[in-house]
Amino acid sequence: MIISELKILLIDTNVEVISSVELALKSEGFKVFSSSNSKEAIQLGKEELPHLVLVDLLMPELDGIDICLELRLDEKLKDTLIVFHTETNEDYSQIAAFNAGADDYIIKPVKMRVLISRLKALLKRHIIYNAPSIKKEVASLLIDRERYLIFKDGEEIILPRKEFELLSLLSTSPRKVFTRKEISQLIWGYEIFARNRTIDVHIRKLREKLGNKYIKTIKGIGYSLEI
Repeated sequence: MIISELKILLIDTNVEVISSVELALKSEGFKVFSSSNSKEAIQLGKEELPHLVLVDLLMPELDGIDICLELRLDEKLKDTLIVFHTETNEDYSQIAAFNAGADDYIIKPVKMRVLISRLKALLKRHIIYNAPSIKKEVASLLIDRERYLIFKDGEEIILPRKEFELLSLLSTSPRKVFTRKEISQLIWGYEIFARNRTIDVHIRKLREKLGNKYIKTIKGIGYSLEI
């Protein structure tokens, strides 16, 4: 799953908040839907099936808790991330939100870059680890997401966290070319430019441990996992 395929639903009574957050998310490549009406937002969520919903607690008609509960009743939205974005910071409100099925609770005001980074971090974990199985076998590699272990031809290989996340991401779609931008946004939460060799270093280390046949370089574009 790439950034441009990820859908986010914004629900807030403040149209200025919606406008600024929507602009920031779209600039990152997300597909964004928004509504300032509770019932309309619920319907929009059921129709568009977003990967993440960012909702204010204090909404007219139905508040954020009610919206969260309603969305969680839809089987198609059971894995959708729901994040509260609100000025209400009382403990009981946060507890109620999490009891209703929230994945995170962000208190306003928050700097836009911090908000976007937190949403990206949630989505990254969702993409990498919300797979049909916590164990994935690709060619002669077995990726155990629960224990952060790799098995190559039955031999256990322990990888540092970023190397594991990088390999795990590539394994979500074997033979698909992941661009450097996609990799950097999903693994690091921000874009790593070509002159920064961070991704290349991690790829080189993975090849040293796994062999050269697994990860293919598409010059000037990115990398893919070969099977």
